[in-house]
This record gives sequence, structure tokens and C-alpha cells, in this order.
Amino acid sequence: MRSATIRIPAAKFCGTMTAIAEWLDVNAYEPTRYKYNHDEDAVLVTVDFSAGVAAKAFATRFDGIGRFPLEAASSDAQCQLPAEHEPSPLINVD
Repeated sequence: MRSATIRIPAAKFCGTMTAIAEWLDVNAYEPTRYKYNHDEDAVLVTVDFSAGVAAKAFATRFDGIGRFPLEAASSDAQCQLPAEHEPSPLINVD
């Protein structure tokens, strides 16, 4: 799961949540979960996304922090050294 957490001052909560809804609609991102926690005079909002790019974009747009687990490389991806890095036939490796 990819998550982004933002801190919203209590006085700006309603306006910020409206801005979040509009931003999600414009960008066609669909969160999978919202979580709210109170923190002194603010509300911490954590939004989970299925796509890491959405969580990163959300965190960037709303000055948040993100948790983006590393994703496994595609099984189609191949890692090959360029020809100049292949072992020289003149080197004995025995």
C-alpha cells in the first residue's frame, strides 16, 4: 500500500478537504482509504492509494510525507552489461 500523510490546521480542515476532493477528481486518482487522527490543533490525514505515483503526487501537492514501499522490478526487465564490460577472453578465470 502506498500512503501519504498531510497535516491540516483545524481552521483550514474544511477548505483543504474540498481542495483534496477537487484535486483527486481533476487527476483521476482514486484513494483506497482515508484515515484521520487529531494532533493538537490539527488533523493528520493519511490517504492510501494503489499506485505509488498517486501517493507521491498527493504528498507533493499537499506538502505531506509519503510511505512508498519499493516495488519489485518487472519480470520482463533484463540487466545486461554492455559488451565492453564482458570478461576478456585473454584472462584466465580458473
